Amino acid sequence: MPPNTKKEVYSPKPEYSRVSYLQPHWTRRKEITKVHPEVQKLQGIDPKTAVWVVISVSILIALAGVVQAYDFSFLGILALAYCAGAFICHAQWVLIHELSHDLVFKVPFLNTFFMLLCNVTHIIPSASSFRYFHKQHHAFLNETYKDPDVPSLIEDRIFGHSMLGKATWLSLFSVFQTLRLLRSPQPFEWSTFANFVCNGAFTYAILLTFGLKAVLFLLLSSLLSVGLLLHPLGARWIAEHWAVFPPQETYSYYGVINTLAFNIGYHNEHHDFVGVPWRDLPKVKKIAPEYYDPLHQHPSYVKLMWEFVTNPNFTLRSRVVRWPKGAKGEDKDN
Repeated sequence: MPPNTKKEVYSPKPEYSRVSYLQPHWTRRKEITKVHPEVQKLQGIDPKTAVWVVISVSILIALAGVVQAYDFSFLGILALAYCAGAFICHAQWVLIHELSHDLVFKVPFLNTFFMLLCNVTHIIPSASSFRYFHKQHHAFLNETYKDPDVPSLIEDRIFGHSMLGKATWLSLFSVFQTLRLLRSPQPFEWSTFANFVCNGAFTYAILLTFGLKAVLFLLLSSLLSVGLLLHPLGARWIAEHWAVFPPQETYSYYGVINTLAFNIGYHNEHHDFVGVPWRDLPKVKKIAPEYYDPLHQHPSYVKLMWEFVTNPNFTLRSRVVRWPKGAKGEDKDN
């Protein structure tokens, strides 16, 4: 199959593209495994990922100390958070993602421990909830409204169809994502309690050791990493599953940001082979290019963000969706 030659063209639809077939990732994984059985050798763990957790936490603490020591102004804090802190926090989200899939250690407790450690510099305790809802995302991909990645009807009605609404929604993505999770509350887990304790203790320690500006820097870095003030990194949440080329429902990005974000752009490859660590995702594409090259891919997060905000056909309903299992016709599209 020839590579996709329409990579610069966006053709999103303003409404759902509803399908009845199963996730294409399941069938593609089966086909690739049959044609390229060597891909199974890539599945496993990568303990070296834990080193990056320690490095990223250490760098953010050091930057927070610099902010306080040199008495940065608010604009100075915002600039450093925007240009450096956000990229590190975003990379940490990818590390948390790896740990959520138990791709770092064979012992589950160690994955949880490093997941919580990686989350402390985000200030807001969110790693435990991310792990729970991310597993739901994989299990119920694009099922309305069991997949927590699919926006709610209220989000769509209020923010989904105007430039201002979409810009506001993307800038405040972390808020809407948190509210969306209330439709399927997370059961209590010890890691959730530990998450709040660890982040609370860390924030208090930073406040005592450095001061309020250090905490502000970390908090801004965390929020900017998921789209605050339309930070380009926020486009990643649109890039992965918004259907700019329906009926394709998952999209990859192979640009330079992958170098700073542990190959998170290889999203089709990840959904096809969730047991492959970040380091080997490019190898999946290299082994089976005939399956990935023909798929539409995103050339730029900045371009995608601009298209999302300005294109009237690009809305919060520009998704390929399917009915929840066993509930066909029971959810409402209006």
